[in-house]
Formats: sequence, structure tokens, C-alpha cells
Amino acid sequence: MAERVTPLPSFGSTEAHNALVGSQFSGQTNITFQVRHDCLRSLAFREINARRHDITHAHQDTCDWLFDTLEFRQWMDPTCLQDHNGVFWIKGKPGAGKSTLMKHAFHHFHKPGVRNYHLVAYFFNARGEKLEKAPLGMLRSMVHQLLRTDDALYAHFHQNFIPEGLEISDYQWRPLELQEFVRWAVTQRLSTPFLLLVDALDECNEPDARHVVEFLESLRILACQYRTQLKICLSSRHYPSITMRKAVELKVEHSKDHERDISKYINERLTVNNFDIIYEIRRKANGIFIWVAIIASVVNKAYDEGQVEAMGRTLEEVPADLDAMFSAILGKDISNSAETVRMLQWVLLGLRPLTPQELFVAVVETAPPASDIIQRRITTSSKGLVEIRRDYHTNSVQFIHLSVRGFLFRYKKLQMLDPTLGPEPFATIHGRLWARCRSSIKEAVTTSTPREHILW
Repeated sequence: MAERVTPLPSFGSTEAHNALVGSQFSGQTNITFQVRHDCLRSLAFREINARRHDITHAHQDTCDWLFDTLEFRQWMDPTCLQDHNGVFWIKGKPGAGKSTLMKHAFHHFHKPGVRNYHLVAYFFNARGEKLEKAPLGMLRSMVHQLLRTDDALYAHFHQNFIPEGLEISDYQWRPLELQEFVRWAVTQRLSTPFLLLVDALDECNEPDARHVVEFLESLRILACQYRTQLKICLSSRHYPSITMRKAVELKVEHSKDHERDISKYINERLTVNNFDIIYEIRRKANGIFIWVAIIASVVNKAYDEGQVEAMGRTLEEVPADLDAMFSAILGKDISNSAETVRMLQWVLLGLRPLTPQELFVAVVETAPPASDIIQRRITTSSKGLVEIRRDYHTNSVQFIHLSVRGFLFRYKKLQMLDPTLGPEPFATIHGRLWARCRSSIKEAVTTSTPREHILW
């Protein structure tokens, strides 16, 4: 049985569309521009584009194979629409490089000569702030992108979603009203089709991920019924298993081109030109880019220190499995394991991402030195598992990949490194973090500690 859809208001003809735009925006006053500015500001949040900027760019001469795959060409082919409903789903193992592919696709659709789209992209980030890993963050970003670039869409939004007299700059948007607007937008027969890119669906919790898929499915149903042009590209891990009725799927680690990309990366990243070592890394990589990146750093370090014999031994000892590799990294050189444990605890369970200076104060319990020293200390103490994330406003620390966080939760590695955590490790850790914050605030009250050195 066909699904029924409640008719939505429409621009109708191109003439009506243009008339609406003209009536709304001809002779705008500064107040009108200010209202639009305040509206966009209320939808935006500090980290709205942080994850996309944070993703590593594709290595030179890699990832272009995506656009030549049968799956991508079927997705682009309007004659195949009945087979996939305009949905292209990129799936892969943790660390395979899905987000890099999605960022590469994002830039591809901005290139001259590529068909013009209303391109709306969102990159979920489980290691980021609350909105970065929530459907509400995705919706606010989507609507912000649509309103920023299209006067006609803003005109409708202004008329129907901003009550007269509302102080819009501080308005707390609700998911349902934002969903309603996006649903309306995709029913409009605009000259430029819509393209939605949603990366790392698995980086919001499973119930939220299912809600996102249901919402995107509803957009596809509307687009089919209103005969409007909409394409959706998703990426996620294989698990949790979430499906759509119709979609064309690409499994990254099954691609020979992906394997060739890994080979290119190894050849260009490794300092040492040793066939046996290069071959062994390729053999054990199993399609996991992040594994290769970490191993390349370890091998290069051994080479720089003149420990040539250690390079081959490292490759023999380090398992191909990502979780087993993290275990091997943390189990090696435990001379300063107490500091390693403290650092991992703060990054794992902090209520928000800490700045590098805050992490240093929390772990070392002294005033922070110069930023380059802090960076080296973080890399060394975390065994390379924590990195500094840089954005326009401030820097913060995070795990090098979401799989590190999952590993620490699943395998109780913190308890193995620190047996004093006891049977309720996370309660113990939270208690220790609270005590450290309390000590920092108490110290600030009795001394002239700079504000940036206080743990709040």
C-alpha cells in the first residue's frame, strides 16, 4: 500500500517562487538582515563544522576511485532510481577511512564542472561536544546550510517558523520543527536538486541513529511522491545493523582500489625503503587505514632512533586486529603508566573535551609550559592515542579515533593498567576527577592561579 503524505505548502510555479522571493527580499532594511543574521546565529553552534575540518584530507592521488565505482555511478544514474531510491551507503570497518572518503566526496561536489546541488553535509562526532553527536546538531546544521544559501527557503522559514516578536537569537530550536522545515524543503521543485551527506552515523547512539535513518527515509518518500530530486549519501560502520528499504551499498574494505590507496600511503609515509617491511604492513593492514597510520609512526620512530632491528620485531609483535594493537601499545613501556592512565581517564570520561592546557594541569598538576612541550607530553604519555584537535576558536584533546574509546570501555584496559580502580572503575574514576577539580578550584581561591589553569 502506498504511503499517504499530508500536502505541504508549495512555491508552485517558478513565477510564484520568484514572486515570493521578490516580495520578501526587495527593499530589505538593515533590520531584516539583522533578523536573518540572528536566525542563522541561533541555529549555528561553535563546533558546527569542526568535525569536517578535523578529518584528514585524502592523501595525494587517493580516493578518486570512489567516483568510478559501479555503486557510485548507479547512485548518480537517474534510470536506476527505482533500485536505490537515491540512497548511497558507504560502510566499512572502524578506521577504514570512511570519513576521509566522505570529506573527499564533499569537496568533489564543490568542484567546477560537477553538477550543482543544494549540498547539505553533516559529520557526526562521538568524541565532540553534545550537539556534534546528536540528531539535533545535524538538524540545526542542515537548516543553517539551507537558509544561508537560499533566499526563497529563508523566506518560507521566516514566515512560518519565526513568530512575530520572537527574540530569535536565543531561541532553543526543537527537532520536530526543524524536521518539518527540511521535509517541506525537499518537496519543492527547485532548479537545483538536493544532496545530503551524513557521515559517521554510528557516532551517535543507536536509538538516535535509527531515528536519523527513519527521518532520511521519510525525506526519500516525500521526494518520490512530489517528484523532486534528492540524493542521500551515508557512511557508517557495519554494526549496529541499520538498514533502509532501498540503497546501493559500498563496502570500503572490499575494494581493490582502497587497498591500492593503502599501498600508496605506506610507500609515501614510511621513512625506510624496505620491501619486506612494506609488504608486511600491507599484508596485516586488512583495509584499516588507522592501523597503517599508527604502525607507520612506530616504524618511523624506530628508524629515526637507529633501531633497525626493532622495526621487523615491531611488525611481528603488533597484531593486525585494531583492539589487539591498542592493547599492545598500552602494554609496552609501562615506566610512566600512572600518568598514562590519568590522561586516558580524563579524555575518556571528561564531561566536555579539555584544552591541551587543561589536560596538562589535570594530569601533571603543575602550571602548563609552552604549547609545543604540552603537545609532546600528551603524545608521549598517551602512547600516541590522544591528539590535539585544532579549530577556529580553541584547541581541544581527543582520542585519535573513536575505536580507542570503544576499546577502553570494552576491554577494561584501564583496570588492567591501574588495579586500584576496583570493581566499580568508572565510579572510582569520576570520584578522582571530581576531587582533582575541587582541588584546582580550592587552589584558585587561595592563590592567584590564572583562570585558564583552573579545572571547572
